[in-house]
Amino acid sequence: MQNDPISSDDTKKEMLAFEEYLKEKGLKITNQRLLVAQKIFSSHNHFTAEGLLDELKDNKDRISKATIYRILAIMVEAGLLEEHDFGKDYKYYEHIIGHEHHDHIICMQCGRIVEFIDERIEELQNKAASENGFTITGHSLNIFGNCLNFATCEHKTKK
Repeated sequence: MQNDPISSDDTKKEMLAFEEYLKEKGLKITNQRLLVAQKIFSSHNHFTAEGLLDELKDNKDRISKATIYRILAIMVEAGLLEEHDFGKDYKYYEHIIGHEHHDHIICMQCGRIVEFIDERIEELQNKAASENGFTITGHSLNIFGNCLNFATCEHKTKK
């Protein structure tokens, strides 16, 4: 999980939403939960549980892999994180408050993930749903491929 800073207002909004969700569900607001949430919300990158654990390993408070997975599950249930299957043996996550809907292109060789928005795709999905008697409540589009210039690709497989 690299540092790709987002606005501190967005981070505060996300932290507040997480704390409110914990209160609503009668869950404790622990230092570990807040530390993990702060780390996630302070960056706008796709990440894995293993990568997050690596980022937090130098912290004074030891956080187990099981604790990380429990916190991620709570955040997904709260609607603060989206879980993605990008064709690997592990899930990727990204936080979603304040981020507009987007789709993904994933390089199967190096693991690079590119977010994109294309209104034509959105229109086609709406048309297909309408023609088949559906109202779209959400969707996920992941396109898998390979970087065109893999030899010079700066992105290496990340967990």
